[in-house]
Amino acid sequence: MEATISAHPLGSVSRPDLVLSAIPGPVALSAVLGVLLGLPLSLSLAIGSVPSGAVVGYALFYRPPVDSEDTASETHTSSEGSR
Repeated sequence: MEATISAHPLGSVSRPDLVLSAIPGPVALSAVLGVLLGLPLSLSLAIGSVPSGAVVGYALFYRPPVDSEDTASETHTSSEGSR
């Protein structure tokens, strides 16, 4: 297997991968800030879950993942064959 350098600025990282990596960040940051500021952990985690929930909502409803062209063409071909 040969490594290639992509012309895409993010390399081979896809949008779903970025979304998955962005979910725990606000929760972890709010937990650390809550400990440093002396807030209750339940309050700081609740505050951090709001932006994480927004990321999940964005990923599910605004820009949902779609099938790749290969999967779509296989489905289309198999449905034509059953006619």
